Amino acid sequence: MLVIIIAAGIGGIATVNIARSYASGGTFYATGHLNAVAALRRFAVTRSEEDYNDFRRRIHVPSSDRVAREILEESDIPIQNSYPFLIEGRNHPRDTPGIAWLFRAFSDAPLFKPAVDVWRRADREVQNLEALAERLHRDTSFDSAEALRAIDEINTRLNAWEDRFARELGTAARGITTMLYAGLAGFGVVLAALVGVLGYRTHRRLTAAQQAIRDREVRFRDVAEMAADWIWETDAELRFTYLSDRVAQVVGAPTHTLLGKTRSDIAIVEQTEYWRSHLSDLNARRAFQGFEYAFRHPTRGNRYFRINGKPIFDVAGEFVGYRGTGSDVTDEVTARREIAASNALLETTFETLTQGISVVDANLKVVAFNERFLELLGFPSERFQLGDSFEDFMRYNAERGEYGDVDVDAVVEQAVANARRFEPHVIERVRPDGTVLEVRGQPLPGGGFVTTYTDITELRRTARDLQTAKVAAETANHAKSTFLANMSHELRTPLNAVIGFSDLMAEERFGPLSARYVGYARDIRQSGEHLLGVINDILDITRVEAGKIDLDIQAIGAHGMVDSCIRLLRQRANEANITLRNVVPFDAPPIHADEQRLRQVVLNVIGNAVKFSHPNSEVIVEFLETAGGTGLKVIDQGIGMPAGKISAAFEPFSQLHSGLGRSYEGAGLGLPLVRRFMELHGGTIEIHSETDQGTVVSILFPFAAVQNRVDRTLPFASRR
Repeated sequence: MLVIIIAAGIGGIATVNIARSYASGGTFYATGHLNAVAALRRFAVTRSEEDYNDFRRRIHVPSSDRVAREILEESDIPIQNSYPFLIEGRNHPRDTPGIAWLFRAFSDAPLFKPAVDVWRRADREVQNLEALAERLHRDTSFDSAEALRAIDEINTRLNAWEDRFARELGTAARGITTMLYAGLAGFGVVLAALVGVLGYRTHRRLTAAQQAIRDREVRFRDVAEMAADWIWETDAELRFTYLSDRVAQVVGAPTHTLLGKTRSDIAIVEQTEYWRSHLSDLNARRAFQGFEYAFRHPTRGNRYFRINGKPIFDVAGEFVGYRGTGSDVTDEVTARREIAASNALLETTFETLTQGISVVDANLKVVAFNERFLELLGFPSERFQLGDSFEDFMRYNAERGEYGDVDVDAVVEQAVANARRFEPHVIERVRPDGTVLEVRGQPLPGGGFVTTYTDITELRRTARDLQTAKVAAETANHAKSTFLANMSHELRTPLNAVIGFSDLMAEERFGPLSARYVGYARDIRQSGEHLLGVINDILDITRVEAGKIDLDIQAIGAHGMVDSCIRLLRQRANEANITLRNVVPFDAPPIHADEQRLRQVVLNVIGNAVKFSHPNSEVIVEFLETAGGTGLKVIDQGIGMPAGKISAAFEPFSQLHSGLGRSYEGAGLGLPLVRRFMELHGGTIEIHSETDQGTVVSILFPFAAVQNRVDRTLPFASRR
């Protein structure tokens, strides 16, 4: 009886276990069908080959179950032929013999026949789904909306058959259980009750275990799909056996193309100690954290990944592979490298500056300084280091006498108090060795300050030399001006007598003279007048430099002024066979200027034009008016001058036509004097000339002239 009870119990448990296997297979069947429907719906919209392949992969589970069923229905085919297809249908290899035996033995039995019929109907719907997918794949013109409706209809029917299969399977299981209970009841109420309880409890535990497995699988898949990182597994040969779906996003390739490869096959392996250490960890089967490596993405260049791994061992302690997580840290690695490059550049720049630099934080701790800082201030490099306080530097200076014979504590205390105000400052400090430093301090936004130290010893020495030279030049220039003024006055007195007496002799006022003596007298008078003009020009220039010329600004008629100057120069022009033309309009606006100085300017400019004009040519005077003022333009057709020598024409005593053969008289003071007078008025003079093309001189006076303009001059040297 006990043997029979045990045998019956074993048979019942085996039958229930097989029923559980059928239920588990039904779960995978339903999961595969649902995933395949989702993939096919995506394919109907996107027509992507990847979605179609995903459908084929998902539908493979229910299709494999269908093939296994068809084999088992043929009694002349060995039952073992169905095992591979049952395994492909996600049934456990150890469950497949029982599943196959139960089907072949009881598929036509009243308890199992309804479930088997439902299975067949569900398989036909799976075939319909595959046929629809094949049509979609083959016929690109198949309307997506129509395809989606067909998919949903098949999915609805298939869901209904799967639900019914579960119910029929439950009914069969309950029927088997009832028969077991009835059979065992005949062997004894107690033993039958015990067997019933055992069967019930076993069934409940198996069902709970099955549900726990399903829940665990769903939880794992959800975590793998939602996590920012990805999950990977390898076998004992370190070949990838599992990669979560997120890997496809970061590597730019489907995950199935990476399965079977090692990390060294797909990564950019570097012959560095870092990589050798990682490979050593793998060979020693050690866990690792934070290993980073590069991967060449097909379109986005190099990507950088960080992985963590843990070795896996079976119950016998044999190594079976690694399991771990991975992250895309490309942005982090790029940022690190950019920061490192920037820091290297800043450090190089910091150390190569000719200035000394120190940086102090809000607590007056020195957080940075360069070698130039130590060199300029004479700090020994072995004495100081980063993190020392500002007070340490100041105390070192005070104790070695850098600030003279002072109270060290008082000086340091005052320096620290000043520093804590964090105010910008610029000071010059002379070290005991004579080095002059410019010290500039600038506060930092978060507290503290940065200070630069510049060696300006040579700059200060040069400034002193320039100041000395300037004083000497001004003294010499003043002495020159004084000398010229005195000499001019000393020469004018005898020259006036020479001119006067020669004039009396030329006019023969006290009796007749021979024609030769009269000619000599006229030559003496002409030479004296010329010399007097030169002396007057020298005197005017010295007076301008000395700032002793006052201007009486008036509104002067331009036409009348030009006309009077032409009358004075007409005899000289006639002697040179030059025609003078005044084309200034009678109603031209007035020129605001000092009349005497304006006359000197016009006489000099027209006189120069006459002097350097060719015979039988013209000198024309035009009126000039611009937005800045009024003036005159003098145009000649003379010998001109090179454009590069125009600026030299304004230098005192400059002669552009010099040498023993020079045929043009003059001391070279006309244009320099004109320029000084124009500057006194706040006006301008411009010369445009080319060799043998004549010259155009433009003088322009401002509209709003200042009355009684005084001291508008600068020394010649500063005008150049």
